[in-house]
Amino acid sequence: MIGEIGKEIKFGLRSGKLLILLASFLFFALLTPVMLKFVLPGVLQGQGVSSEDLGGIMGMTQTACIQIYMNDVFEIGTILVAFTLCGLVAQEIRDNTLVLPLCSGRGFGPIIGAKLLVFGGALLGIPLLALISDYLYAGLLFSFEVELFSIIRGGILQGMYMIFLICCVIMWGSVLKRPIATGFLTLVTAFGLHFTGGLLGIHEWLPSGVLLQAQQLTEATDQSLITSLAITTLLSAVMFAVALWRMKNMEWNERHA
Repeated sequence: MIGEIGKEIKFGLRSGKLLILLASFLFFALLTPVMLKFVLPGVLQGQGVSSEDLGGIMGMTQTACIQIYMNDVFEIGTILVAFTLCGLVAQEIRDNTLVLPLCSGRGFGPIIGAKLLVFGGALLGIPLLALISDYLYAGLLFSFEVELFSIIRGGILQGMYMIFLICCVIMWGSVLKRPIATGFLTLVTAFGLHFTGGLLGIHEWLPSGVLLQAQQLTEATDQSLITSLAITTLLSAVMFAVALWRMKNMEWNERHA
């Protein structure tokens, strides 16, 4: 297992996937306060927006700025994760690069588990780092009004949702064996669950509830958050098990497809 983890770390660094994820999250985290403080008011003023409407933009707070960024994490972050990591399993199956590890006696469990540990750990830390950066920069441009603990809590919750997305990528990759199709189906799953939760008012029973709880920037932990976390963990475990079962029962000639 340790060897597999080392292999995935090297792969993430050499392929630039970890760097892409880190740079992308940090870029949007630092861009949001600048856009809301300088760019957007300037553009609106140039378009002849009234001073009353412009006052609402100029009165932006640190809390509102952070929440806008966190909403972008769901929309843009989901797309980044889905298409940056869409080949995590699917590409290896298509390229038949799992043959050597299997012939050397390694099982599918450690192989997939190492991918989840490495990239899941990265996507637990990267959103947290990006959110703290957004918190600090927004505080400097506006004023500090949010407790740091609330930011840490929100970043961890965002990271747990990203782990759910990685499980989606792993499962659909093992089923479809095509990276781009895996990315699109991961997006359909994530946005579909979010849309369903909003339409039926059942975010508490879906992974999307974890993100909504993160955006509240509170320190309290209520029953709805516990329920969302439990459902998210259960779905992630089920998707991991499906991927493991699919790869164990896959015919060798299918891996060349």
